[in-house]
Amino acid sequence: ANRPCAEIELDVDTYMEYLELSEKIDGKPRYTRTDIEAMLLFIVKAYGDQFTVEELKDKDTGIDAAGIVLEFQFIDMGVAEEMEKRMEKMEKNFQSGK
Repeated sequence: ANRPCAEIELDVDTYMEYLELSEKIDGKPRYTRTDIEAMLLFIVKAYGDQFTVEELKDKDTGIDAAGIVLEFQFIDMGVAEEMEKRMEKMEKNFQSGK
């Protein structure tokens, strides 16, 4: 029950799809089967099909229910972290006159 160790590959269209999906399911008191299935499919897509939904759901080697929800939320956190890194880099370049 650990996070996929693959790299997330998020292009603009995939991220917009993520935003649409998370808007639909955010703030629900409880997720539906359809929500979880959509999260699973999206996680696989975000990681560039480096594994399958079946592998993700595997009892021994995949992730559990909480892991799926967390992994889905990590996508947004990953984008925010990447933005922060790039902003810092831009600030350093700006300060050093590059």
